[in-house]
Amino acid sequence: AAQFERIIARDLVVWQCDLSAAMMAIGAINRASFTGCRMTGVDFNKTNLHDVTFTSCKLDMANFRFADLRRVVFIDCTLTETDFLGATLHDVSFQACTLEKTIFEQVSCKAVNLSGSQLTELIGWRFLKGVTIDDLQLAVAAPYLAYELGLIVK
Repeated sequence: AAQFERIIARDLVVWQCDLSAAMMAIGAINRASFTGCRMTGVDFNKTNLHDVTFTSCKLDMANFRFADLRRVVFIDCTLTETDFLGATLHDVSFQACTLEKTIFEQVSCKAVNLSGSQLTELIGWRFLKGVTIDDLQLAVAAPYLAYELGLIVK
């Protein structure tokens, strides 16, 4: 796997690369685009990602723990078991993405948009205060919200 720990990159264009299990922890990536990349298990732990676009990327089991994401857009990406624990998400949107078992525990959100994406078994709904979802997603989210809030539905 590629080792880019403590990476500092600006004006980066990455196209159809296999970055599976790449280490990009504790770095800073600004003004970047990743298109058609396989990024299963990529590690962005504690990385600052500002003005970054991911388009048609496979980000399964990616680690964004404690990362700082600002003005980040995910378009048509797959994020299965992706971990955002403790991350800061500011002006982040997920457009036509598949999020399954994605972890949002202890995230800090501002201007986050999930509407139009497929949301399945997300973990940490209670931390997604202020996030935008659409009416179809609300029906999917309701049982998870009830469970996380300890509501009893009869």
